[in-house]
Amino acid sequence: MQTTNLPTALPTETTPKTYSANKLRTFILSTLATTLVVNGTITNTATVNANATTAQLSATVDTFVPSGTLLLFGTVPITTTADVTIGTSATAVSIQAAPVGGVASSTTATYSNLLEIPTPEEVSPTLTSDEETIKVHGRNTPIRSVNGTDLTANIRTLAAIDDPVVKRLITRGMSLSPNNRERILWLYDDGFALLATVNIGAPNRQAAPGGTQRCMFTANLSGGLHWANLNETTPTWKALS
Repeated sequence: MQTTNLPTALPTETTPKTYSANKLRTFILSTLATTLVVNGTITNTATVNANATTAQLSATVDTFVPSGTLLLFGTVPITTTADVTIGTSATAVSIQAAPVGGVASSTTATYSNLLEIPTPEEVSPTLTSDEETIKVHGRNTPIRSVNGTDLTANIRTLAAIDDPVVKRLITRGMSLSPNNRERILWLYDDGFALLATVNIGAPNRQAAPGGTQRCMFTANLSGGLHWANLNETTPTWKALS
């Protein structure tokens, strides 16, 4: 058969794209944050002398910064010692004693309120649906409505307590509810994002062959659950409804 007889209009390719399952990334976002800050700029508006415990800082947008956050101004680190919302004008921020040499005025630090969980082995959340409208628990108990979605997740990382993110998870896991609450963001390679307020379970520490160790946590839904499609022109968080 002559190739000139072939139809010139080719069919549209409809084979789905293939994405790596290993690129699921997991972040911690403070439950008190009201705005997502990625690579924001924080400016030191006045000279901080050595051993000073207060700094005057400003941000490009109002930014909640939790206690224990390390801010690197050039090569000089300072660490906050209290939760604070840094405004667009100078805000007094409590810090650990400033290092020798202090911090020069007008120096800047890059800040993100997304903390990525390091070297994860397992982070996948599991969503379970319970679509029954009523359940009866024993003859003498009342009927209650059940129609919802639950979320549970295991978080297992090779990093240890000397990592600030793991230290934060361990601190939450060793606290009683509601002091063990965190907001977790799962970001999938195809653009699906899941944001959930969870209770962090007590850490399970394990030694493994080869001298490695693992820190393992559970995360169980305890508040809002939202999702977003990052492929949309203007992605928005959609509440579970």
